[in-house]
Amino acid sequence: MNRGLRRLSAEVARFSAVNVVATAVSVFLFNAIVHGLKGWFEGPLNDHPITAYLLANSVGMFVSYFGSRHYAFRHRHASGPGGGMPRYVAINLASFVIPVTCLWVTRHLLHWDSIYADNVSGNVIGALLGNAFRFWAFRRFVFNTPRVVPRSFWQSPIDQGRHEELTPEDLSEVDP
Repeated sequence: MNRGLRRLSAEVARFSAVNVVATAVSVFLFNAIVHGLKGWFEGPLNDHPITAYLLANSVGMFVSYFGSRHYAFRHRHASGPGGGMPRYVAINLASFVIPVTCLWVTRHLLHWDSIYADNVSGNVIGALLGNAFRFWAFRRFVFNTPRVVPRSFWQSPIDQGRHEELTPEDLSEVDP
């Protein structure tokens, strides 16, 4: 396996691990808000699953950001202000359209409102499609530049970016 493919597969594995944790947080909160915890309380937003989905996944989004920033894409530089946080939030909010649409279809077109229908549509099908979109978008727009390897103190500016031996003609170009 070549180095680029190994690096990509490692990023996918780390990104997936972060998403498992963030998704677990989101799914738990979503089900607690919509369907309640049996024996403790009823779901306060049972009639508003899309609002509940957005609230629960906003919490999961911040869990995901910190995991992505410090684990999944730790070897990449975050672009933009705030360590890429504004772009990260914008991409997440844009990606919410995918699972929210799946949830809307099952609730309003198919009239399925069971805990199973909500979870399969929003937290399985929608989440898988949304994760694929986010992985691509985060690599492209947030964590897009590899970290720069610091050059040695002794390395001259002419050596920067070059790996071949310098010839006498190269040195004559530098001398005043």
